[in-house]
Amino acid sequence: MKRPSLPFILFGSISAGFALAQSTDTATNANAETTATTTTLLPEIVVTAGSLQRSAFDLAQPVSILSGKQLQLKMAPTLGETLSGEPGVVSSNFTAGAARPIIRGLADNRVLILNNGTDIFDVSNLSPDHVSSVQPLLAQRIEVVRGAATILYGSSAIGGVVNVLDNRIPTEVPNQPIKGEFVNRFDSANMERSGAGSVDIRASEHVVLHLDGAIRRTENVRVPGNALSDSIRAGLSADQRARGSSFGGDPVHVVPNTGVFSRDFGLGTSYVWDGGFIGASFGQSLSVYGVPNNPSVDDPVDMPGRVRLDMVKRQYSLRGAINDPFPAFASGNFKFTYTDYRHFEIERDSVGVDTVGSTFKTNGFDSRIELVHHPIGKMEGSIGTQALVKNLKVVGSEAFLQPTHTLQLGGFLFEEIKLNPVRLQVGARVEYNRVEIDSSDPTLTSLTSDSQRQREYIPLSFAAGAIYDITKETNLALTTRYSERAPAAEELFANGPHEATHQFIVGDPNLNKERVIGIDLSLRKRSGLITGSIGGFYNHFLNFLEITNTGAVSADNLPIFNYNGKRAGFLGGEARVACHLLPLNTIRSGQRGDGKSLKELVSGREDSSVPNPHDLYVEFRGDYVRAQDRTEGRPLPRIPALRYGTALVYEGPRFGGRVEAQRVSGQTRVSAFETTTPGYTFLNAN
Repeated sequence: MKRPSLPFILFGSISAGFALAQSTDTATNANAETTATTTTLLPEIVVTAGSLQRSAFDLAQPVSILSGKQLQLKMAPTLGETLSGEPGVVSSNFTAGAARPIIRGLADNRVLILNNGTDIFDVSNLSPDHVSSVQPLLAQRIEVVRGAATILYGSSAIGGVVNVLDNRIPTEVPNQPIKGEFVNRFDSANMERSGAGSVDIRASEHVVLHLDGAIRRTENVRVPGNALSDSIRAGLSADQRARGSSFGGDPVHVVPNTGVFSRDFGLGTSYVWDGGFIGASFGQSLSVYGVPNNPSVDDPVDMPGRVRLDMVKRQYSLRGAINDPFPAFASGNFKFTYTDYRHFEIERDSVGVDTVGSTFKTNGFDSRIELVHHPIGKMEGSIGTQALVKNLKVVGSEAFLQPTHTLQLGGFLFEEIKLNPVRLQVGARVEYNRVEIDSSDPTLTSLTSDSQRQREYIPLSFAAGAIYDITKETNLALTTRYSERAPAAEELFANGPHEATHQFIVGDPNLNKERVIGIDLSLRKRSGLITGSIGGFYNHFLNFLEITNTGAVSADNLPIFNYNGKRAGFLGGEARVACHLLPLNTIRSGQRGDGKSLKELVSGREDSSVPNPHDLYVEFRGDYVRAQDRTEGRPLPRIPALRYGTALVYEGPRFGGRVEAQRVSGQTRVSAFETTTPGYTFLNAN
């Protein structure tokens, strides 16, 4: 790959600065822009929290939202990396091209990733080497629900939801003929060169056109020292050592086969009027990336093949919203998305010949309708339905799962009752899941009889939360829930090798539903000298579906992993607290103040005040999860370690800066066949 030219780097730096300046101006002129824009009457909402207009502060569940300048500063090429600094969220980082979010130690089929409220329909939940096919560089807003969101989005959200919102289907008409934004990135660790942009065009008083695109290219990741762990290096053969830093050897200062190329583009259009909008869009994603080698499962003499993944996804979406759609309802919205996805897992041998080991294909649709009813006394709420159809096919010499078909039908409701100073939030969902596999061959599937080809489940989920408003700016939130998850196709029917993750995977068609009882408690404060949130949670799984290393080895020297159910407990907490060092208000002498500035608290003067445009604060944050196998009395595998850190932050009307240190502790609570990992420290500035 060619290294970036100096003009490219300079252009990227200037563009990034321009983007930050523009975001400041945008914030300053937000009110003026709102009045000059033709929009729907539906207000901005937290989509993952339902159709009611609620901020994160007004929800019983812990929710994080990234948008505007905050999202620009945390933006990374993969979704996992973008969110890895959020409370309770880390990145899987299986390879440079695939990094999926892990929420409170839960991942894969327990964390649902959405794009504008509908399923992204890739296979990133199937294996950690699979890329999440949503492009964060094009996102306008990312919402994260920590804890179950099964009430609204189904049993796959038993551990949390990540919803990535873009403007591919516009919901408002811009006040300028053309409105857009562009960003460029450069990364010295892997020589990343990437750029993204989006443009909205006002075609008429009611019609908007949208175009967006992103491109990314990286080389192999560079590291300080040896790429392999000491335990793997100790077991290398003489032939492997003789290869030096090349692929299949003992690389130093580089991780071979970690380059990435990706390209995304999309277009959409909407018709917007005073009472709603309707729009459609098309998007296509392409990604090609390598997977690092694992010498511990290689032949000690023969050169291993380089595995790379080649992915293409096409998505067609239809969305709409309308006010007062029916006599008893204040608003309604609908979403429909059809997706066609495929990726090849390709192995290149030592002489450059490519062989396709397996091909993953999936297609299907996700649709949902939500209606918000008019207030009934002190009660507000919504009802909705969802239908999802997913066809999954894995073919090739290394296919570990035969073609499967999944049908999911669900109905849900969410209600809030205001009993000042307490607000109650309750919800329920009933779901029908049917999973079917085409083959009953015992050599290709986990089946022992033809009657096991189709499994049906009816997951039920209930949640109740209470928010106690201690003051106008401080509240205490408690959520309790019972959630069920239907097993996924691979958990039921898999039987075969997966070379990219160095596993031989075996499912169990007799698995029962995953069931969990959980409680979540948090204290939040949104203004004053101290702001932020602190909270804790405990989730007790009555039946936790875990993929476990059995200790056995397959005929092709891969460790055998199988799925089984057990009891498990997840205990942890998150905190993000800021201590503001400057007065919150600028004092005007001789007039009555609000009593919230440091000067007034000390002097007792009754001065008037205006908001201080400058903010200097120290931020403290940390998160921890302890996951235990209650059946066998051991730690669960792949659990993130304790993280904590502090930052000094300045925010002003034209300039902002941040210096921070973050410590990730070593992980010594490991399961069988896992190795401990050392801790490390990040020093960051922006």
